[in-house]
Amino acid sequence: TGGLVIGERVKLESFVPLKRGGTGSRSESDIHPNFLPDMLESGTLNAIGIAGLGAGVNFLLDLGVEEIRRHELRLFSRLWMGLESIPEIVLYGRRNPEEGLATISFNLKGLMPSQVGVALDDDYAIMSRVGLHCAPNAHRTIGTFPQGTVRLSIGYFLTESQIDYVVEAVDEIARKASRKKRK
Repeated sequence: TGGLVIGERVKLESFVPLKRGGTGSRSESDIHPNFLPDMLESGTLNAIGIAGLGAGVNFLLDLGVEEIRRHELRLFSRLWMGLESIPEIVLYGRRNPEEGLATISFNLKGLMPSQVGVALDDDYAIMSRVGLHCAPNAHRTIGTFPQGTVRLSIGYFLTESQIDYVVEAVDEIARKASRKKRK
């Protein structure tokens, strides 16, 4: 669901719609309308998606982007501090959350990012993104090519206790791997 704003100077006379189908304005016709906005719409509008988008925008306006950012920064700091206490971890990026996004990339020594990601998902129900994150040159720069990293993203609806749970999970994965390595 989204929107499209078309400037007055944009000419769409040669526009061919990606999808064609019925519209609410010319349902009796087999030919797709050639006037705006109908020429860019096919089928029934995603009313639920539009309502959800509106609710999301209202949520942002009511709460304020600044409050959301403050919460994410608090959680980022808590996660970074917790993860950096794990001896086997290698953290990438800047420790200061105000200099970047609320995401953390890391690796555990002796484990592939994919192994960590599977363990987080299967054993702890924690979602992460592993690999090169569509940025191979960034990974070449930080020395993680070709295996990549594990990336965790922090969102507004996460809690401090969930962040602590993530740290505990990563710590347990690191300890299990360390015990296996010693055997």
